[in-house]
Amino acid sequence: MNYPFWIVPHIGCGWVIGIIAIFHIMISHFAVGGGLYLPLAERKALREGRADWLETLRGHSKLFLVLTGVFGAVSGVGIWFAIGLAHPEATSTLIHNFVFAWAVEWVFFMVELSTGAVYYYTWGSL
Repeated sequence: MNYPFWIVPHIGCGWVIGIIAIFHIMISHFAVGGGLYLPLAERKALREGRADWLETLRGHSKLFLVLTGVFGAVSGVGIWFAIGLAHPEATSTLIHNFVFAWAVEWVFFMVELSTGAVYYYTWGSL
C-alpha cells in the first residue's frame, strides 16, 4: 500500500523525529538517575536528621513523578506518531519485528510509574 509522504519544510521529518527522541532520552535518563538519587538522598537526610532536605526531596519526588509520567509518556508516543507519519511501512515493520521488546519497555515504564507514585504518595509513612 502506498502511503502519502510527510513533508516537513526546511528541516525534514528526520530532524523532527530526532528532536523528539533527544527530548525523550533526556527524560528517560533523568528517570533512571532520579529513581536512584531520591531514595539515596532521602536515606542520607534521615541519617543526618536534615528536615530541610526532606522537604526539598518531597518536592523533587513530585517533579520526578510528573516529569517522567507525563513528559516521558507524551514524548514516547510522539516518537511513534512522528515515525508513523514519516514512514508508515517502516513503522509497521518495526512493530511487527520488535513487538515483544516494545512490550517489555512498556512493562518497565509502567513499573517505573507505579513505584514513583507509591514513593511519592507514601512519603512520610514508609
